[in-house]
Amino acid sequence: MLKPKGNKAFTLIEILVVIVIIIIFVIFAAPNIANYATEREVKKEVYALVDYIEKKKTEVNSGKYGMFWIRISGTPGQSSAWIMSHSEWAEQMKVPAPARTAQNNLSKYDNKSILNHSRACSGGIANDGGYNDAGTQKYTESSDTFNWSSKVTSSSKYLCIAKDGMINTDGENQNGISGKTWLIICSTSNTGSGNKRCYWNKDKLDYRYVIKINPGLKIEVYKYNLKKDKWLLQ
Repeated sequence: MLKPKGNKAFTLIEILVVIVIIIIFVIFAAPNIANYATEREVKKEVYALVDYIEKKKTEVNSGKYGMFWIRISGTPGQSSAWIMSHSEWAEQMKVPAPARTAQNNLSKYDNKSILNHSRACSGGIANDGGYNDAGTQKYTESSDTFNWSSKVTSSSKYLCIAKDGMINTDGENQNGISGKTWLIICSTSNTGSGNKRCYWNKDKLDYRYVIKINPGLKIEVYKYNLKKDKWLLQ
């Protein structure tokens, strides 16, 4: 004789247990998942910029440009890139240099162009607030720029890449990192505006990275560890 099958339906208690387990999972696991997603997004953007710089370094070293000028903005869509031709680079490196390259004041710069004398990247292209307004350096704007996604922001900095290595970068100090760093990158999820931006205020915030550019355009990436309160080389 066949035995009757048992009732395999869930009891009310079993359903409640499952619901409790789901609630516990949401409370404890969901924030970790969100944190992981934010961290992953910032990291992806940081290394996309590193790849972009390496690409431009390779193009300059292969002779494609005389110099490549990069300006990174913390606002998406506001970054720019500019090219200096080989002929203009040669003019800039002459000694004595053409008068225009020193704002018609060669004696002030030891008969060198401002670019050659300071070995520093200008803070602005012509008509952009830099010393190039006087026509001391000639660039052509490039369409190959790098911009952050809406989930990432950064300090606004510039970088010039020449065949003989980096000229100089705009940089700042970060506690725990020797020398000048170049750019600090962070998530828009935990930064404000004005002096509350994560790369300005003194608060200890997560999801932050620093790119440091050393002589020869050797790049180092640091990540801020909130628990240890220190920057860690990646």
